[in-house]
Amino acid sequence: MNKSAIIIGIKGLKLSSDEKKLLHEKQPLGVILFKRNVNNPKQILRLTESIREILGKEAMILIDQEGGRVSRLNKNYWKTYPEANYFGKIAKNNLAKAKRLTYRNFKDIGIDLHKLGINFNCAPVLDLKIKGASSVIGNRAFSRDPKIVSQLSLQACKALISESVFPIIKHIPGHGRAKVDSHHYLPIIKSSKKVLQEDFYPFKRLNKQLLAMIAHIKYLDLDKEKCATYSEPIISFIKNKLGFEGILFSDDLCMKALKGSYIYRARNAIKAGCDIVLHCEPNISNIKKSCEGAGYVSISLIDKMKELKIFN
Repeated sequence: MNKSAIIIGIKGLKLSSDEKKLLHEKQPLGVILFKRNVNNPKQILRLTESIREILGKEAMILIDQEGGRVSRLNKNYWKTYPEANYFGKIAKNNLAKAKRLTYRNFKDIGIDLHKLGINFNCAPVLDLKIKGASSVIGNRAFSRDPKIVSQLSLQACKALISESVFPIIKHIPGHGRAKVDSHHYLPIIKSSKKVLQEDFYPFKRLNKQLLAMIAHIKYLDLDKEKCATYSEPIISFIKNKLGFEGILFSDDLCMKALKGSYIYRARNAIKAGCDIVLHCEPNISNIKKSCEGAGYVSISLIDKMKELKIFN
């Protein structure tokens, strides 16, 4: 059966009858989980198993489990993990120690997720911690230093992979300088490409990672007209100049940085070069529109995912 080039959100702790019907009909590549979908380990495992019963064993089940304030697993049942900047501060004085701690931290996250049937983590954050920028990134970033960000992010990726959880690095080509939160507004970054080399550096260093999520940001020195999600020149830059050859996700299509209908948003993200779009809010009518815009996964993308061993 054809798969829709989309990951969708669902409403509650289990699939509703309407959501089961949606999964059967639209066959999205997978589902992304949020706090609204999380209660206890048995419940999540039942949920992920029920998703796979419909979408197949290769269903992509995503979560944002970064640590700190972006943690979907509740503290009643799971360990609380520190924010990325905790490790960045250690790295200033002892990089080797910070690398060891980062690896152990993300390995433990990977163990948690694997037990629950979650096989993709939207982490780590490779953005820089820029003074004066919006707090939307803030301490989610490892450091202001691109080299520290690169080294700790690589440990995070290796650790997740060691537990059969695929990391999705974000937010390529760099969200750190955004002065506003893309959940609410479209950030516009006026910095020159020369200045932005710092932001690009971690993504260049980790360009062999298999999956990345793009930023809903307009970078005026890369494309004066369109934000990265809709920009063929920026996605070409990501692939050709930053050297990223993996699978590119949009960020959530429901964020207010984007305008227009959901058909328009999904269609234009795919047209620009995103491989898969995310639609995180659980409104079924809107999800159907995003599915229509995203279209079906191409044979070439399926082949690429098999080649990268994302699909068996």
